[in-house]
Amino acid sequence: MVMRALVAALSSLLLAGCVTVGPDYKAPAQAPVVLQGAGQAVFSSASPVAGWWAQFDDPVLGQLMHAALSDNLDLQVAQSRVRQARAVFVERRLDQAPHVTAAGSQDRRRQPELAQGGERVSSETWQLGFDAGWELDLFGRQRRAAEAARADLDAEWANLVDAQVRVAAEVARNYFELRGTQKRIAVAQRTLANLRDTQRLTETRWELGAGSELDVQSSRARLKAIEAEIPLLDLAQAQYRHRLAVLLGQRPETLGDLLQPREVPAFARALPLGDTTELLRRRADVRVAERRLAAATARVGVATADLFPRLSLTGFVGFLGGDAGGLVNGANKAWSLTPSLSWAAFDFGSVRARLRASRAQADGVAAEYEQTVLLALEDAENALARYARQQARLAIVVEQAQAARRAESLAQVRYREGSADFLALLDAQRNQLAADDALAAAEAEVNVSVVAVYKALGGWGQASASAPSVVVVDTH
Repeated sequence: MVMRALVAALSSLLLAGCVTVGPDYKAPAQAPVVLQGAGQAVFSSASPVAGWWAQFDDPVLGQLMHAALSDNLDLQVAQSRVRQARAVFVERRLDQAPHVTAAGSQDRRRQPELAQGGERVSSETWQLGFDAGWELDLFGRQRRAAEAARADLDAEWANLVDAQVRVAAEVARNYFELRGTQKRIAVAQRTLANLRDTQRLTETRWELGAGSELDVQSSRARLKAIEAEIPLLDLAQAQYRHRLAVLLGQRPETLGDLLQPREVPAFARALPLGDTTELLRRRADVRVAERRLAAATARVGVATADLFPRLSLTGFVGFLGGDAGGLVNGANKAWSLTPSLSWAAFDFGSVRARLRASRAQADGVAAEYEQTVLLALEDAENALARYARQQARLAIVVEQAQAARRAESLAQVRYREGSADFLALLDAQRNQLAADDALAAAEAEVNVSVVAVYKALGGWGQASASAPSVVVVDTH
């Protein structure tokens, strides 16, 4: 009872005068963002519904997204880091409270006893009870450490969200690249069939004396050139399949049936952006940088507190006796209370050096935050400009493909009638293949640029779409 009263009185006295040294963190002000590119006609201020990938109305893409956001291994790593940061934060909070441990010991010794003329005497001591230790946080050292740990936890949460955005963007990008490649393969195979018909026609005309061997060999050379392109396109298709499987946390060969070729048109309506003025608050990487700055500022306070004394209390409550059999009784009750004071009075050089280092680190993290903000703005403007230009290019390529198909059809008729030579037909076929291939690539590029826009906007609508299945952290 005496020890409890003493501890309570001393704690009340000291805590009443506790102060928290070091700078108090203030988050950098974030002015509303004005994106110059968002005012173009290809964009809309409407908010996307659900996850941004739902804009494409593609069930296969939706299935891939669900699987990736559930099973992607990078996300599992990010989740484990959140759990780790949470545990560290809990530990730092508990550092502010007394630490109590149960302990028992036996001490047996035989040694000379000076009071008895140097005669060797045997002794035995048994101890059983609770040890306690408490560093009184007079100058906020523990509070600043807990503040830094809390900011680190927030940063890991934001890192998890950023990882979700990046994984979703990678899945969509590779999916649209795959569909574009599959369409290019179909274009090449269709062109190949037409060239085989042309090859047979040139051979027949040569045999009848109406053509020349030059026409035959030119047709054959063009045919083989297209055949040589198809294996490269097949390789690209396989690589996109394998990448998608790995993004889903699966082995590379497991998605064959799901990714059979299917038509995926280019996004052909105004792209909804939502409220772009909140870009910086929506970007998870900006939140990570801001939380890192908060943690670095709190660690300046930890270093500042080292300039001041530390007061610690250690104590014991239990039983102390020479016989184990009768140890637990009222006669053997014991307690102790030991206050201790430590201060780096003659080591200020080292303490101040650590303080300067923590301040320099905080300055560097502040610069990293500003850089992250600028990169986020650059990323958004570039993505908006890219989408607008890709839509403009697609409109031109569509007209090019239409003209090339018409020119090839006219060249076929004229060659069969004998009013045009084979080189004119060959050139028309070459132009048609190039135009159709460019159209397939341009459609894929439009869809990929949509992905880039939503990634740059922080994964608009993604948090609500993915949180139930992904953002799960064990707090036990």
